[in-house]
Amino acid sequence: MKIVSIDFFPLNLLAPSDAGTDASADEQASFTPEMLAARRYAPPETALVIIKADDGTEGYGDGATLPHYLGHGIGSMLDWLGRFRSVLVGEDPLNIAGIHHRMEAVASIGVPGCRPAQAAIDMAIYDLAGKVHGCPVYELLGGSYRQELELQTQMHGHTVDQLLGVCNYYVERGFTGLKLKVGSQLRQHGYSKALFDADADKVAGVMARLPHHIQVDVDANQGIMNAKMAVAMFERVRRTAFHPNMAIEQPLHHLDLAGHAQIRRMLPFPVVLDEAVTSPTAMLQIVRMEAADRIVLKPNRVGGLWPARRIVEICEASGIGVSLDTMPFTLLGDTMLCHLGATIKHHYPLDAQGHTFFAGTPFSGGVKIDNGRAHLGGAPGFGVAVDPELLPGR
Repeated sequence: MKIVSIDFFPLNLLAPSDAGTDASADEQASFTPEMLAARRYAPPETALVIIKADDGTEGYGDGATLPHYLGHGIGSMLDWLGRFRSVLVGEDPLNIAGIHHRMEAVASIGVPGCRPAQAAIDMAIYDLAGKVHGCPVYELLGGSYRQELELQTQMHGHTVDQLLGVCNYYVERGFTGLKLKVGSQLRQHGYSKALFDADADKVAGVMARLPHHIQVDVDANQGIMNAKMAVAMFERVRRTAFHPNMAIEQPLHHLDLAGHAQIRRMLPFPVVLDEAVTSPTAMLQIVRMEAADRIVLKPNRVGGLWPARRIVEICEASGIGVSLDTMPFTLLGDTMLCHLGATIKHHYPLDAQGHTFFAGTPFSGGVKIDNGRAHLGGAPGFGVAVDPELLPGR
């Protein structure tokens, strides 16, 4: 079997008009929990990849990027998809190791190339291989522990009462994991006691009133300056509003593994690393530094399911938990994420509802979300269909 064509189509994801993503802070102060729950992301820049084999089988992949977060825009991603196409047409699509070897030969001299583009190719290859073998992708990855997965979601709000309203909105709908964002003002404006106190008070105010069975990851997105500041903030939370199911996610710069190890030693809360997890090699450094109790794994940040499974194996051998986070924000991308989640032995609630915040995609089928759970079927590949009428220029 040979690859005969690789085509890619930029997608224009549309946020609902009532999502309020462009509303000012003053306008958002009057939002209801339902309105805040609908306010999630600005649309990412994404492209559909279609890989066709010489027997007519097609595989679908989805590469999404947030320029401020992953360092690539749609132009860069399309350029890299073209580079990968130039070395992959004519190759055997069932040789997944060989496909990645060919991509690495173009992408990893010095600074790595565009991992979201590599992940999109990887996704399409797995989808194609599953269709050829007549099995779901999770079977290609070694089999599943489950086909029903608990869900996590992010919270938005300007006050503790608003945040709790959004929390309750999702808890009532069956979600067992929540993510609370802090550190954005510290990251933007630099340290001040007022900003530090505001974040500490926000966390404590929410933790004091959330059910203890809900997993809460307090995510600073690298926004806290150093380990001692992070320890001071969460020690204050521990004293005033201890929550036994709370974790601290990426408080420091992604390269500060020593600082995260220090936080682990000084606080009783698990430390979760997200932006630090860029490759299997980076994961080994995290293990060596004893810097994490759990990680957040984004397949499109590490280059797809092939390297993601290697990271999962390192974590499972080291007693480190693995959470998964929505990206690429489409039905195809979230379905891929759930196939990976099905193969992880120790299950944490995962974020796989990014696709529910956007319209205008050509996808149908795939993962089903109901009552705070994601449900996978047994269709070959990812079980996602593409409507060609909704593809630009086709």
